[in-house]
Amino acid sequence: MKRSSAVGLLASALMLAPAVRAARSGPLVCNLGVFTKAERARHLELIAMLKDKVGEVQEGAAGYAFRFTPGLLQQLAEWAALESKCCPFIDFQLELEHQPGGSAWLRLLGDDDVKEFIRTDFQPLIRLANEKGQRQ
Repeated sequence: MKRSSAVGLLASALMLAPAVRAARSGPLVCNLGVFTKAERARHLELIAMLKDKVGEVQEGAAGYAFRFTPGLLQQLAEWAALESKCCPFIDFQLELEHQPGGSAWLRLLGDDDVKEFIRTDFQPLIRLANEKGQRQ
């Protein structure tokens, strides 16, 4: 993927959150039917790759933050752009700490209902990140 494509994905992922937050109404349901066959395959590929690379999780008042190495920023942005299609009620934020050496943080945020959805739907990732954090 070209750098301009990665920047575009990152910008798309970061810009979706405010518009989505204002439009939310109704139940919180992940709609996997929004994906094309190729998008679903890529989404699953990114999930498998990123879950193995999560380094830590932090729970906050509005959701969860997952720490990754900065080299994964492009894949995190691509995953967030895809995930925002099936779960538009989640506010996605990416943060890159001071470089070199800083982490990339993926934040999944929302109101209390959204946070409960994240806690339930992302439980395997939360558990894995907690286990890795305890080993360090």
